[in-house]
Amino acid sequence: METKMEAPLYAANGEKSGTVELPGAIFGVEPRKILVLKALKRHLANRRSGTACTKTRGMVSGGGAKPWPQKGTGNARQGSRRSPLWPGGGVTFGPLPRSYEIQMSATERRLAVLSVLSEKQQDQAIRICDLNGLEPKTKAFAGLLKSMDAMGPVLFLFGPEEASLERSCRNIAGIQPLLWRYANVVDIMAAKTILITTEALEKLKEVWG
Repeated sequence: METKMEAPLYAANGEKSGTVELPGAIFGVEPRKILVLKALKRHLANRRSGTACTKTRGMVSGGGAKPWPQKGTGNARQGSRRSPLWPGGGVTFGPLPRSYEIQMSATERRLAVLSVLSEKQQDQAIRICDLNGLEPKTKAFAGLLKSMDAMGPVLFLFGPEEASLERSCRNIAGIQPLLWRYANVVDIMAAKTILITTEALEKLKEVWG
C-alpha cells in the first residue's frame, strides 16, 4: 500500500488555499542513491560537446625528409620535423573528437528522478500552485514568488498548456522554468524550492503515478 503525503496549495495571488495530496508512488519512493549518482554523471557527461581536437604527427604538414643526416653533425638524431619534440609538430596523446554520452535506461532515469523528488518532499520543498487566472507578466510572477516566500534557487515545473508562464518567469533571477517531462536530477537537486502547477502534477500522476 502506497503512502501519501500532502503539500501546500497556493492560488494565483500567492495565498495558501489548502493542501494537495501527493501520491507516494512519485513523492514517497525509497531513494536509490546509486541510480541518482548514475543519472547525475550521465546528465553532466551528455552536456559535453566532445569537440576538442589536436593534430597528431600524421596530421601536420612537412617532415618529408630527415632534418639532418643521422651521423656526423653532433646533433641528436631526428627523423622528422613533425615529431612532437619539434615546434609545430604533432601532439602526443592529445584530445580528439569523441562522444561522452552515457547510456541509461528509461526506467533507471525515472527512478532517479522520483528518488530526488521524494527527498525534496521529505525536506518540505515541494509546493503546488494553481495559476489559473495569473496575468502572464514577469511582474505578476515575481509578486507570486514573493507572496509564497519561495527560497531560491527555484525549479518551476509547468504543464504543456502553460507556455505563457515560462515566458513570464524566465527573466527572473534564481528560477528555472522547465516543462514537467524534462524534470531531471541535476535541476531538482540544485533547487531549494520546487513549484509544481496543478496541471503538471496531473501529468506526473498520469505518466509516473
